[in-house]
Amino acid sequence: MSLAIDVPNIVINTPEWLALLTTGVGAAEGAVLARNSTRNKSVQMDFVGCLVLALFMGLGGGFARDALLGNTPVLALRTPWYVVVVIIAAVLVTLLGRFIPSTHSKAFLLLDSLTLGLYAAIGVQLALDFDVSLIGAVVVGMFASLSGGIIVSVLKRETPQILLTGSPYAALAFIGIVVYLVVAPYSGGLASVACVSIVVVTRFAVLRWNIKTRATVPLQSRDG
Repeated sequence: MSLAIDVPNIVINTPEWLALLTTGVGAAEGAVLARNSTRNKSVQMDFVGCLVLALFMGLGGGFARDALLGNTPVLALRTPWYVVVVIIAAVLVTLLGRFIPSTHSKAFLLLDSLTLGLYAAIGVQLALDFDVSLIGAVVVGMFASLSGGIIVSVLKRETPQILLTGSPYAALAFIGIVVYLVVAPYSGGLASVACVSIVVVTRFAVLRWNIKTRATVPLQSRDG
């Protein structure tokens, strides 16, 4: 007799409260980044800027995922609650920003890691539901987990952090996606938990041991 482990699949049957929490955390992070940008004299944002960054950080990954799959109208616009959560997050950060943990605190890093893992897992599973190839599912999962941050960086006139040397971020989403694809044929529930867990654990591990990526070696000039 085989021992079956019944683990709820939080990706296929994502509780609405969890999906809204994921959106809220991303939106709050975008709003915090907008407020911090006021320290840069060349880029100062008002509440509208705060709201726009919150919108793209909270929903940008879902927009990119659904656009790639042709899943329109995008899921976040089929109900008003996702946009409402974004607005609430932007207002709270604007009014109570000093009481919200900084983006470098352990609490915020944990929530950010959970968001990264959830967007990656939901993106890759939805791609599989659309009969996309495994390679295509990886691409959709990466876009879902990273697009929001990239858009926000561009709006702030910054180079997206995933393109620069430093603590790995995109690589963690990729690892989580690969883990999901490996485990999914056996148990969708375990796959979703494994994906999110590995992203969270590796995120804190690379920060704990100060693991950083290296710059690429410049190509040698023919004249050199």
